[in-house]
Amino acid sequence: MRSLCYWAACRWSRATARARRLCSAITVLALALAGLAATTGTPAGAAASARARPVTATVSKDETTASDNDLRDGWDPDEPTLTPAAVNGPDFGRVFRTKVSGQVYAQPLVAGNTVIVATEADWVYGLNATTGTVEWSTRVGTPYHITNCADLTPDIGITSTPAYDPATGTVYVMAMVKEISYQFRLFGLKVSTGAITLKHRIAGSPTNDKHITFSPVPQGQRAGLLLRKGWVYAAFASHCDHKPYAGYVAGVHVVQRPLKTTLWTDEAG
Repeated sequence: MRSLCYWAACRWSRATARARRLCSAITVLALALAGLAATTGTPAGAAASARARPVTATVSKDETTASDNDLRDGWDPDEPTLTPAAVNGPDFGRVFRTKVSGQVYAQPLVAGNTVIVATEADWVYGLNATTGTVEWSTRVGTPYHITNCADLTPDIGITSTPAYDPATGTVYVMAMVKEISYQFRLFGLKVSTGAITLKHRIAGSPTNDKHITFSPVPQGQRAGLLLRKGWVYAAFASHCDHKPYAGYVAGVHVVQRPLKTTLWTDEAG
């Protein structure tokens, strides 16, 4: 059984591809440091070495984007008491253990007292950050079941870290889904209920090269989503080097209606 650890005030670290592919059933392990903010995740291999008893989670800070901020540097200046001594002390330990469906590559986010977890099976979960109870779960579609590449198996669903907008209470995820054909779609979900509030397809030609067209299946969308000034940005690269792929940045203006989309490629010409 693969596991993902959710540690209070700690940063996301990536496990090896082999460890990530052990099975599609994930166990979310929540760990918290008493009196500190509960924030991001780290793979479960570290859990066995934690010498601590279960404690009560204290959630005081939203974790809205990959690696804590738009610079992706993982630095949180609001954790002055997070020290090696505190992490190795008696008050650092597992708070809950919750099963979710599908592999978890995306960093979990925190919105108030809700931990947001997205999986390769195209499920998005809202977990109670104190108890681990599943407050809601929403499946945004059917993932791509891949058989011709061992990079990431068996499903391609939601790989990247979502982005959360506290102003609207919306979490955005980029998912590969099957709707007649396989497509990448940006979904917005209400973080309090999991209700889908936005659904938008990524398609078309980039603004800097009208001779190529976005083809979803050979594209990989691993980089965490970025929410900035009403736009959600997603970066695409190759998946398994299967052609025809190209490097893309997609932007969706999630405030404007009708939705405005733009594509840019780093392989123009």
